[in-house]
Amino acid sequence: MKKIFAIILAMTVLFAGCQNDLPASGDSFSGFEGYNKELSEQELENIMKAGKVELENRPDENICYVSITCKTAIASGELSESMRSVLPEDGIVLENYKIEYEDGETVFDIIAKVVKENKIHMEHTGTAKVPYIEGVANLYEFDCGPLSGWMYQVNGWFPSFSMGQYKIERGDTIELIYTCDLGEDVGDNYGH
Repeated sequence: MKKIFAIILAMTVLFAGCQNDLPASGDSFSGFEGYNKELSEQELENIMKAGKVELENRPDENICYVSITCKTAIASGELSESMRSVLPEDGIVLENYKIEYEDGETVFDIIAKVVKENKIHMEHTGTAKVPYIEGVANLYEFDCGPLSGWMYQVNGWFPSFSMGQYKIERGDTIELIYTCDLGEDVGDNYGH
């Protein structure tokens, strides 16, 4: 499964370099179709019911918290000395950054705001509904091998669909996290 994902990820990057959008939904692949196509409201609702972590005490105001980490990349031994020198030694690019949001904003909307406010480099392709994060803080997909890249989690859950479709709720904790092993090294067992 990892090899299939790596091949498809490489093809996505190739296609992204040739056009502004990710592959059409007809080009999706079994098991990961939520990552590269816009899902219907019913599909999103079903996925959210199955896996979403519900917080017990949500604040009264529209705030959420964002962290950006690349601990696995630092620990991997795959990065050059010059690459390691531009990343934080502990792998924490940003920790628990509190931000206000508007109703209807998505994880991608919030991450885009947070990196801008904190002057953190980010490159992405795709659309607002189906974005693909190529690099953050000068750390890119494949910098730590063929199964490495950026993922996201909300309240400790790794959704199986695009961050451009996950609507933020009060008190959500979002983490943009770098994986070196298709998520397995950061606690996501979706593809395993």
